[in-house]
Formats: sequence, structure tokens, C-alpha cells
Amino acid sequence: MSRMRKLSSEKEVGKISIDILRKYGGIVIQREKGEIVFRQGEKAEAFFIVKSGQIKMANVNEQGKEFIQGYFAEGESFGEPPFFTVESYPASAIATIPSTVWKIGRSNFLRLLKENFDIHLQITRALSKRLIYKSIMLSEIAIEEAEHRVRTLLDQIRATLPSITNESVVPFSRQQLADMAGLRVETMIRTIKGLEQQGLVRLTKEGKIKLKG
Repeated sequence: MSRMRKLSSEKEVGKISIDILRKYGGIVIQREKGEIVFRQGEKAEAFFIVKSGQIKMANVNEQGKEFIQGYFAEGESFGEPPFFTVESYPASAIATIPSTVWKIGRSNFLRLLKENFDIHLQITRALSKRLIYKSIMLSEIAIEEAEHRVRTLLDQIRATLPSITNESVVPFSRQQLADMAGLRVETMIRTIKGLEQQGLVRLTKEGKIKLKG
């Protein structure tokens, strides 16, 4: 990471300045791998933004089977729908690696939005994009075969990256990609190998997936 990019990331989170977050009562909480940010069924009383690390939203049934709702990385907010509708969380938020998260209480964050229209609009756009993504992936999971699902998922990931070159690494493991595409990890591995043979992706010696420019 260049010095310029590092300085930028220290001044803002998800295009919201650190000064703004602090002004409206934001605090930073830390979670180790596997620790909970909030649990399914808890009332949504705060707004959360990933400062560093990665958070997953997941449902776990009584047998321990997990369904992944999504993964969230640096600068991304999560758990917004129940926050805005004053309801309980439909899934738990769990750190997949050591992570830090900005937490802002309900009244303070609503005041932030009221007094900063540009931030309000930014969050509305982010939520709209996420709804479009979920609509696309639900359709894929319902009616498409494995390769079509994976190609669509990679296209969606590609759209979130600032620029694509032959060095653009997919920021998810094969297991995480399988979770997002509704596939078994073995199926994901076979599909990625097939896409590599077609020249659509490139695999490194370390097993990382790189998108073609």
C-alpha cells in the first residue's frame, strides 16, 4: 500500500471522515476471529462500519449449519436494514479475522444523516447497489448452473474493485465464494479450475484467484 493510500484510509472510513464519526459519538470496538459484533435477534440500536478486517453476516441453525448472508470489508457498513426499520437483526455479525469496527448509536447516527445530506445519499446508494447484487445472486442461485453462478459472482466482485488488471486478486477464499454462490466448496474449486482453462481467471502458485484485465 502506498503512503498516500495509507494516509487516506486513516482520515476516512467508507468516505465518511474520522472527524465526522467522532463528532457524532462513534467509537471503535475490537473483535478477534470468531467473536460476535451483534447476535441474531438483538435489537438494532447502532450503526456499524468496518474499520479494518472482515465481518460476515450469518445464520446458524440448531445443528450448527451456517448460511452466509454476506461478507463486509474495510469501509463497508453492515446490518443497516434492521437499524433503519427499528427491528431485530435477522442474522449475527461475526469477525472472520481480527477486526475493528466503528459503532455509532441510533440517535447520533440519525442526527449525522440529517445534518450531512451527502453522507445520507452515499449510504442510500450503497444500500441500493447491495439490493441489486442480492437480487442478481438470488436469481442465479435459483435457476442457474454452477459455472454461470460463479461467472456472475466474479463479475459483481469485479464491479466493486477500483480498477482491474492482471494482478487484481479476488479478496475472498474459495470457501467464501462458495458460500456466496450457494455451492459446495468442492464444486467451487472445480468451477474455478474450469474458468482458468478457459482463460477467464488466473491462479497463482499460492492458489489465489486473479481476475483478467
